[in-house]
Amino acid sequence: MILGIPFGQDKDTGEWRDVAEVSRGLACNCICPSCKLPLSARHGEERDWHFAHHTRNIPKEDIIDCEFSFEVSLRMMTHQLLLDGASLKLPEYIKSVAVPKSLNNIKPEVKIAKVQCLSTSDAKLTVDVDFFGHKVDALYEFGTASLIVYLVYRGRKFPFGLSLLRDVKAGVLLLDIEELAQIFYHHPMAEAEKLGTARFQLMGWLQTSIEAKHWLYHPRENERLDKKHQLIDDALKGLTTGSKVLQIPFHLQIKCQCIGCGTSFTGIRNKTNPCPECQTHLYVTNY
Repeated sequence: MILGIPFGQDKDTGEWRDVAEVSRGLACNCICPSCKLPLSARHGEERDWHFAHHTRNIPKEDIIDCEFSFEVSLRMMTHQLLLDGASLKLPEYIKSVAVPKSLNNIKPEVKIAKVQCLSTSDAKLTVDVDFFGHKVDALYEFGTASLIVYLVYRGRKFPFGLSLLRDVKAGVLLLDIEELAQIFYHHPMAEAEKLGTARFQLMGWLQTSIEAKHWLYHPRENERLDKKHQLIDDALKGLTTGSKVLQIPFHLQIKCQCIGCGTSFTGIRNKTNPCPECQTHLYVTNY
């Protein structure tokens, strides 16, 4: 589905303009952010207001198949809004981990980051900046770590691998424009929960919504995951040795003994508890 272009670039000032802010037709004085052809502002009553390419009297060889006008226009206006001081709402970041069934008191997930709102007072912000040879849409710098904000859509994928991100302690938040496109014109994006102009919608999405925003990497995640895996390892060790490392609720603890080798250990009530020495439950009794 090809969507109408919500933002055009003013030919005189270079600023990005909402279709609702300009005069109708060619009087809008805007060009397409992707192919640079003239735009005509459509202020209709049936369709959402949008810009459309004006190709009349344009030589055929100069007409480009402009596939990503919607996506590029949102990306460019996002740059402008962030430069103008818009905040960015960050979604929660939770990663799943594998936990053995015997450890039913340990959650199979790790919370890496909570929902929060990031403003220019929280970090140094640079927009449309070079990062190791590639342009990223925004870079928030926090001293020893940084956050990359990158808008993705078909034809524009994130260019870096996780190894580089780990080395430079750079987190990555992906803003999925294709996912956003499904709701942009029809789902209220601001806290007022009313559809507004394209600028109002985009500003509301950036500042108040977590939809179409996805963490790719966070500088804290390796440390948090390592701690979780260590907790699981210690719990399993406690389960097989009978030590106090495993934080089993008292009402779930049960004393076990292997009649095969005589080993006594602590197990979990109503669970299969293998002998830590024989590695089998066949000779284990409870007492």
